[in-house]
Amino acid sequence: MQIARVSPVHREYVPTLGPLTYQESNGFADATADIDVAARALALRDVLAACREAGVGGAGVHTATASAVAVATANGNRRYVRSSEGAFSVTARSTDGTGSGYSAGDHFDVRRVDVAAIGRRAVDKAVRSQAPRPIEPGTYPVVLEAQAVADLMGSLAGAFDARTADEGRSAFSGKDGKTRVGETLFDSRLTLYSDPAHLELPAVPATDEGIPAERITLIREGVLERLPYSRFWAAERTQAPTPGPVNFIMEVAKPTPMGALIAGMTRGLLVTRFWYVRLVDPRTIVLTGLTRDGLWWVEDGQVRHPVRNLRFNQSVLTMLAPWNVEAIGPSERRAPFMVPSLRLAGFTFTSRSDAI
Repeated sequence: MQIARVSPVHREYVPTLGPLTYQESNGFADATADIDVAARALALRDVLAACREAGVGGAGVHTATASAVAVATANGNRRYVRSSEGAFSVTARSTDGTGSGYSAGDHFDVRRVDVAAIGRRAVDKAVRSQAPRPIEPGTYPVVLEAQAVADLMGSLAGAFDARTADEGRSAFSGKDGKTRVGETLFDSRLTLYSDPAHLELPAVPATDEGIPAERITLIREGVLERLPYSRFWAAERTQAPTPGPVNFIMEVAKPTPMGALIAGMTRGLLVTRFWYVRLVDPRTIVLTGLTRDGLWWVEDGQVRHPVRNLRFNQSVLTMLAPWNVEAIGPSERRAPFMVPSLRLAGFTFTSRSDAI
């Protein structure tokens, strides 16, 4: 108490919210909260059997969680929300240690997680990725599976913030104290929005600050449309605080099937996922990391052979730029994201990796 009395008032403190109305949340399933343990054991048994039949080792995690959050403030704000999530991920490895495959899936209703299909994909990748050939680093055309795109989305999502853009610390900072809102920064087929009522990726009906969440668009047909304002920064800039984002959904009206994404590439790489991804430069959203669990050489629209893993250094802004996105696949849920697979004209790999 003595320390509290002598501490200065927090300059960015804002009073707690009063009474507000929130949407009903539809992100809870009884089947997840009260999971059928026997059914889960049978599903996992089938995955392990698939590993044994293919002669690969398998290790994974199957989770089913349910939670409830209640909030009450001194100013009369009251809200209560239940949520659930089921998820399964598995890595399969060949016995000679040269091949590795990974697959994952999640849903708020655990019955929608196709454990068998996830297991088959991981096993298939492990078998096909054995004895990879070395490849020189460089800039290559790529097809990124949805998992690989999701692995890079966190840093892009974190850039949607009005304050850092206004203060010149963001990839979305413009000249003379302005932001890049209104500029075409991304391919025109790309729209990114948040919607707490999305059928496949429902989210909590309130932001971390308690503002009722609603659908908002961050990127519309390639144009940076909106940067969220916190309650403090909204007051500083005489703006309304932003009701979101609470999830990140990137969808296209007419997606290209994965087979067609690969068939349309003359020479390049097919990437399963990225690992150990780190932000290098927030001003350009340059990331570094490694490919992992399945990397293949594609030639004349056909997957030819596995190749050894590579380290990358790549700007997400450049990755999603109008001149770089060639085709867009169907979106897949990777909470809190829903993102598509992508075929890109170029992706920069800087060095070889000995990892499998």
